[in-house]
Amino acid sequence: MARISDPDKLGRSDAASNGAENGNVFFDLTNKTIELIPTSIFTGNLANVPDTPANALVDDGYNDGGVDLQALYSFIKEQWKSQSDLIAYPFPMEAITAEQFEFINGWTLTDGTESPSQFNSKKLIRNAGFSERDANGVVQKEYAGVISLGTIEDDQATPYYAFSSDIDSPTNAQYTGPVNEAVLVFDQVASPTVDLRNDVLTLYVRPVPRTISTVKTGWLFAQQSTTDIGVSTIATQAYRFPLASAVDINIDTIPSDLTSGVYTNMRIEYYTSPQSITIDGTNTFSVGVVVDANITDSATEPTVKQIYNWVQNELRSASDINVSPGDETGVTGKTADPLLTFVGPLLKTLEQDRGQSPVNNGVFIEGVGQDDLNNVEFIDNTGTSQQFEFKVALNLDFNQNILDDADSQYFLFFTNANGNQFGTANAIVVDDADDLDISGFVHFAAPESPTGDVSGTGNGSLVASTGVFTATSLSTNFASNEFAGDILRISNGPNAGSYFIASNTTDTITIVSDSGKQFDANDTGLNWSIVTKNTANTTPRITKTFNYAANDQGGRTANTNADVTLVALGLQSAQYATAQTIITRTNSVSIPVSNALERNYNDPTGV
Repeated sequence: MARISDPDKLGRSDAASNGAENGNVFFDLTNKTIELIPTSIFTGNLANVPDTPANALVDDGYNDGGVDLQALYSFIKEQWKSQSDLIAYPFPMEAITAEQFEFINGWTLTDGTESPSQFNSKKLIRNAGFSERDANGVVQKEYAGVISLGTIEDDQATPYYAFSSDIDSPTNAQYTGPVNEAVLVFDQVASPTVDLRNDVLTLYVRPVPRTISTVKTGWLFAQQSTTDIGVSTIATQAYRFPLASAVDINIDTIPSDLTSGVYTNMRIEYYTSPQSITIDGTNTFSVGVVVDANITDSATEPTVKQIYNWVQNELRSASDINVSPGDETGVTGKTADPLLTFVGPLLKTLEQDRGQSPVNNGVFIEGVGQDDLNNVEFIDNTGTSQQFEFKVALNLDFNQNILDDADSQYFLFFTNANGNQFGTANAIVVDDADDLDISGFVHFAAPESPTGDVSGTGNGSLVASTGVFTATSLSTNFASNEFAGDILRISNGPNAGSYFIASNTTDTITIVSDSGKQFDANDTGLNWSIVTKNTANTTPRITKTFNYAANDQGGRTANTNADVTLVALGLQSAQYATAQTIITRTNSVSIPVSNALERNYNDPTGV
């Protein structure tokens, strides 16, 4: 039912809601109370809800109902003028403006504390604030009219509000959806007296994501305070807060999704003193809040969207969300300042308003995955934005011939680094973001969860043209054939190299008979290790990180595009090959190289 703004849609009831009501406004002349009755049996009812006083206030739809206080005032004037029993009593109200009123001469609206129970009429008042004066003219209570402007797309979201003197104790608005209700700001009847008139009042809406027609849907947060709308002292008038919440395209989870996996490895740390942060080795700044998105430094790194989804869920919590080593207590999630926002693909941290001295409002995200280092921006305690130096993920992609070669290696050179050209003695191997050469074996990773040792010393032998290797320094024996298909790498001796493994027993490894260069009985005291075959993608891939912003090798100009040449070669299966590309300022660059099949390499077993 729509809000009542016309006094003609109000009608006097001969009884309260707990009796035989026959209208929607009841005047209790003995107790000087006025009850608004939202019963569904009268035309012009205040809200389309059941006639059940105990439950009416929790029914949906009240924000579409209720009555403008100006309409109620006008109705009371009409009643006092036309009803002979009413005119004998002092008039109940005084109008200051169309949105500011006083209940006078001891008159009040019912608040649900009456016995027997009546409706909380104060929560049916729309578009106004008001005070209550006793028979002697002394103010007893004051209410501000709190009104939200804008659309809250989630009709199930319940806004809430909190005062600055008790920010960790928010109060839910009476109804879901947009807010339009009276909020108590002064009460001298209470003991001790409640006086919130000089507080900052903040209105929040943080809808909980839910599944709508199989789609997990979330909404943007919104909050507005009296400070935001230019109010320093809260009076008995109507205040309008721009408060709108639209669909959040970066929310793709619901709360039940956030209780396992990568989400269990996150925490938020609030500190009472500035925390020093260093990124890229030399860039140091301080913050007061740290979102640790990968507490254990797990190899499974969260994406920026996963970090955002988890943090937003924490900021809907009614509990303290600070986790040690953060040392600030009492940070209630649902009234804490928002921490993150997306601007396109960029996840930015938001400056807080924590009132600490020195200023401690910066926010940092720790544990951002390598692929997302270019997609985060932090605000520090000086209000300055900080970002990682721009880095480019280099995807070195190889073909099947390289995959089938146990000895395959790669090298990434600058094609021309300030005159240091590939193909000359001055050629420079490109460094990664950790200042390490981008070069090495295509097959390099250690086996996962091996039963036996994966490195040590041992001796080689040749049995019926099949190379057999015996480990001599095992602390843990091999499990039968656990390394079949992996690679045995020998790092010393005349037959140092890499060999595909055909099978293994508890202490011996047999390599495949056609694996190219092999070792023999004269190979003793060999240093060995076992690595797995590179099958990371459809084609074997190695990913490195290039510091685009800072790399100045050979005197080249940092933060400029880099011409590079990828060299790849094997022995038994892959011929020498090169590929050239340009590393540009983008999140990732792929460099595919195609090695022709090697048909002529031959290194007979030596003695």
